[in-house]
Amino acid sequence: MLQVAAEVFAQRGYAETTVAELITRSGLTKGAFYFHFSSKEQLALAVIEEKQHRWVDSVQAAISAQPRAIDQLRVVALALVRVHRDDPSAYSVSRLTRDLSRIPHVTDLVRNHMRAWVGMLAAIITQAQADGDLPGTIEANDLAALLVAATDGLKDLGSLIDTPTRARRAFERRMDALIALVDASRTTPADAGSAGT
Repeated sequence: MLQVAAEVFAQRGYAETTVAELITRSGLTKGAFYFHFSSKEQLALAVIEEKQHRWVDSVQAAISAQPRAIDQLRVVALALVRVHRDDPSAYSVSRLTRDLSRIPHVTDLVRNHMRAWVGMLAAIITQAQADGDLPGTIEANDLAALLVAATDGLKDLGSLIDTPTRARRAFERRMDALIALVDASRTTPADAGSAGT
């Protein structure tokens, strides 16, 4: 059910998705749906939780293989590209996060998910600054928020300017450009082996 819901939310967004459509697409009965989820909102929150859990696991595995924080920052972007390549429904997270943040009683929960992502990047950036690999003139939380906003913005922009068949490759290409911008801001030269993707 979570996978089906993620696919529908990624395609249509929260507001345009109906419980009836979710039930039909999942093959569940109405009773079975409501046995597991009391509402569309509860299902959407479960989708965010599940997709972010998978993404965090993928990112943690990628960064644990890199000894330097600057290289960890690069592999976060690469892991994100890989997650979206393997599971296009992962796009549902940014869309649901934006949509659910407008619902007052779940705003804090959704914001906490986003703050955790920004916080994880900020910690890596802070270490890269301490290592002398990134300039300390940019506040780490601000740079992390900028990178998160750029990533989520690339997802939204792609759905507006690219055809569905080209959107994924365009997202990957633009993420490569974002990585190149981070590399260009390094205070120490990038290793030949870590440049490019």
